[in-house]
Amino acid sequence: MESWELSKSVALYGVQSWGEGYFDINANGMVVARPNKTGTEINLYDTVRSLVQRGVNVPVLLRFDGIIRDRVRRLCAAFTSAIQESAYKGAYWPVFPIKVNQQRHVVDVVRNAGRDSCLGLEVGSKPELIAVMAIHDTPDALLLCNGYKDREYIELALLARKLGRRSVIIVEQLSELDQITQVARQLGIEPEIGIRMKPISKGSGRWESSGGDRAKFGLSTSEIIIALDYLEKNSCGHWLKLLHFHVGSQITSIAAIKKVLREATRMYIEISKICPSMCLFDVGGGLAVDYDGSKTNFHSSMDYTPEEYARDVVWAIKESCDSAGIPHPDLVTEAGRALVAHHAVLVAQVIDDAPTLDAIASLDAPPTDNQLLRDLRETYDNVTVKNCMEALHDGVGFREDSTQRFITGELSLRERAWIEKTFWHLMAKIKRVTADLKFLPEEIERLDDELKDTYFCNFSVFQSLPDSWAIDQLFPIMPLHRLREEPTRRCTLADMSCDSDGKIEKFIDLKDVKNFLNVHALKHNDPYYLGIFLVGAYQEILGDLHNLFGDTNAVHVDVNANGEVQLTHVIEGDTVREALGYVQYDMPDLLERLRQSIERSLREGKLTNEDSAKIQRRYREALEGYTYLCTDP
Repeated sequence: MESWELSKSVALYGVQSWGEGYFDINANGMVVARPNKTGTEINLYDTVRSLVQRGVNVPVLLRFDGIIRDRVRRLCAAFTSAIQESAYKGAYWPVFPIKVNQQRHVVDVVRNAGRDSCLGLEVGSKPELIAVMAIHDTPDALLLCNGYKDREYIELALLARKLGRRSVIIVEQLSELDQITQVARQLGIEPEIGIRMKPISKGSGRWESSGGDRAKFGLSTSEIIIALDYLEKNSCGHWLKLLHFHVGSQITSIAAIKKVLREATRMYIEISKICPSMCLFDVGGGLAVDYDGSKTNFHSSMDYTPEEYARDVVWAIKESCDSAGIPHPDLVTEAGRALVAHHAVLVAQVIDDAPTLDAIASLDAPPTDNQLLRDLRETYDNVTVKNCMEALHDGVGFREDSTQRFITGELSLRERAWIEKTFWHLMAKIKRVTADLKFLPEEIERLDDELKDTYFCNFSVFQSLPDSWAIDQLFPIMPLHRLREEPTRRCTLADMSCDSDGKIEKFIDLKDVKNFLNVHALKHNDPYYLGIFLVGAYQEILGDLHNLFGDTNAVHVDVNANGEVQLTHVIEGDTVREALGYVQYDMPDLLERLRQSIERSLREGKLTNEDSAKIQRRYREALEGYTYLCTDP
């Protein structure tokens, strides 16, 4: 057999395709991060082992702040270059929608990374606005206010202007216009407002329904006319500064972007003729991430680059404005996923496995001289390429027959157990003898689904990868180490929740979606870590408390000016006490109820005083412990 080489692991896991230069495998078979794409490498396995030794247990979310900085630089450079190449007269204002990742440290890294480019923030709710009003201190940067709005939201957005924030209130429902007008005049603050149009053109990929007539947000063409007439009637047309549209997240095809741009630029031109104060063109979000590295319009990929995206946006708007003879507007983007998805890696430890029988070399003799058992063993012994289909059908028949005979009492428990074991040996042997065939019958191809291990991982899909469960989002997953060894096992992943949906059964592949992950056999006393990559967008904030598994530990890893790796922030995950508090379990009440139960058991002689002390001590320790399983350091 040909020896396993490191290059095979690189190709198998596609790390150089989806990793964007931020992740790779080093000469020792370890996954490394390069936040700046060059320079210092950060060994993920060594980092995790060091954290565990310090008491920061897995699962842990590793955040690489340098990747965020590089993503912000790349997007800003793409638009700067496109503007220069096209001799575009407007400026570029990048905006980060904090709904993508509201974690304070992440938002701060994004803000600081984009300070020189005057990066702004977008909010879609009153709580988000309250957070951003206090921390958003970049001079002249935009503060875009989207979402449903009540009077308090509008007041805060307007008062933010008194603090030097350039808040722009974007009208998404006609009823908001009257409220904005009343509050602005009562406060004596002149607002800047925008209109969100509802484009007929749709995006591409999983969220294409975000556009079109049935989109949740935005004004239709007839409603835009009503809004413009209202502004003119109330002598406040000069408040209108911005046109916004959004056709969905993760737009996979550049063709869809070009199509909606044609409609939106025409709308901007027509509105500008009525309201010459218009000066901002907001193309919204949707800039995609290539999760599987295939560079296609598949829903987990994208068939364009940020540079191509920038050129197409700039050129489409310039061409339309030049034709209409109106000034070039300043450009606004609301890219979120593309800025922060790459920076976060969830590391989970495999704590157990349920192997299939194809890993077992020998097969025991039948426990009894039963004809059914003899027939199954004979079928197993005589499998060849020529009779493999017959052997498969016979094996399935023997298994079904054994179930009925067990129910009626004709087979003992040991006999049935032997038949089950031998059946899977037979399936594995059929798969082995047909491995070199160019054409496989569909029934044999399906054996791949049956002959997979299950690797049990100490994390919660519902908490850390909700999009994997809810919408079948694919994330790159691979071992962090042992990549100089051949991964001889195929598996699906199961989490720690007691829910049948707590699993991952689909994995990235350059040509298709795989139904298994290539992994190594587990070794005793050798922790096996899997990295789940590109999870920095949406996953944490969408995560839930299924089984009361809470937030994981999170660690910000950075490289300082001297090229030294440092941990800038360690954010502890939820304790059991905190998770219980979310669902209204009061700690003093729980402790008191436990004490009463202990007192009753002491009176009844079920506990000793020593037992009582131990129970209370362990209970209190557990309350302050991690919600996930304890693993050996």
